[in-house]
Amino acid sequence: MTLEELFKKRQAHFTKQLMKYGKLVFNDHFMLILVVFIGALGYTYSTWLETIDRSAMYLVFIALTMGYLTLFLGETATYLEEADELFLLPKEQDYITIYQQQTIKSYCIHLVPMIIAVFLIRPILSTVANFNLSDMVALLLMWASMKAIDVSVSYYIDVSGEQQLKRYRLSWRIIMYLATLLSVYFMLMIAIVSIVIAAVVVYNCLIQSPIVSQLQLDVLIEREQERKQRIYYFFHLFTDVPYIEQTPHRLRRLDSVIEWLQPREVSSFGYYLRREFVRQRTYSGLVVRLLMVGVLAIIFIDESVMIYMLSVLSHYFILIQLLPLRETLLKHPQFALHPPTATHIRQDLQVFFRQLSIIVSILFGLAGLAQSFTAASILFGLNLLFMGGFIYLYLPYYFSK
Repeated sequence: MTLEELFKKRQAHFTKQLMKYGKLVFNDHFMLILVVFIGALGYTYSTWLETIDRSAMYLVFIALTMGYLTLFLGETATYLEEADELFLLPKEQDYITIYQQQTIKSYCIHLVPMIIAVFLIRPILSTVANFNLSDMVALLLMWASMKAIDVSVSYYIDVSGEQQLKRYRLSWRIIMYLATLLSVYFMLMIAIVSIVIAAVVVYNCLIQSPIVSQLQLDVLIEREQERKQRIYYFFHLFTDVPYIEQTPHRLRRLDSVIEWLQPREVSSFGYYLRREFVRQRTYSGLVVRLLMVGVLAIIFIDESVMIYMLSVLSHYFILIQLLPLRETLLKHPQFALHPPTATHIRQDLQVFFRQLSIIVSILFGLAGLAQSFTAASILFGLNLLFMGGFIYLYLPYYFSK
């Protein structure tokens, strides 16, 4: 088996896995809800477009900013594995050709979100900035050129080993963003300049390989693992994914969240409680989904009584679904050998639920501002009242059973 055949086999296996989980997630019920949701958003967006002010140039800059951000969605799929750091060393030059092909292929795939973004912001640009079809085509070519520049330079950094170029990445992205905003007034000129620069950069950085190749396989392998983790985490929100459970991944960005949630003086049970909640997507993912449902309901439903009921109901489901955390932690080997006292368990859970409930109440109250200040105040007060009842009345009863 050649190296190219090996990576094609890996790509086919990964695609097969995505199709397998995709069938489980995007079933008939989910697709029905998704179609209704997209239809409702489309209707709301079209209705809003009829009310926009033709002199509101800030809408054009917001639309261009949102479209520009789609240039950086997705990463190059390398399909590297941990063992490749050793076994690919004698085949490094051969792999560079495969990496080049994967870079071009990923670039073409990642153009799709950009095209969708251009299609979505076209009504705003044509209404406020008087963009015609040729302007939209020029915008699309300009962004495609900018993405080609970004992808080619990133490829050159990975292959040549010139990591110092990363220091200038933010600078050239800011320049491209400013060029995007100025394109409102100089669209054709900026588009032509972008295409010319992209042609030069792509030829020198992507097509022509560096004279000295210093491919950092460890960096590419870590990046590929993070890419797969993000994709599989999405499916893990809906179904069990063995890859997530069998492949531990250090989430350093969550350390600050844990430190913020954790009191200065906490027992070992409270210490593990917060880490289990934050790092285990079964619990934190559930809270995020219920929060999103509650916030969206508060923002888009006009019936006040229904909003109050849904907010309290979402709050209830968030807390009640976290009660099994106690049993999960007590099965930990440490607590099996050294079980915490019932008092420590009750106090730690009450403090943890109080922190979480305050956050939920604040978020629901802020979402209520979309209705009115009165609605936001009532939502905040109701959820605080529910928090007191759940933590100081229901939890003691639950622990006494």
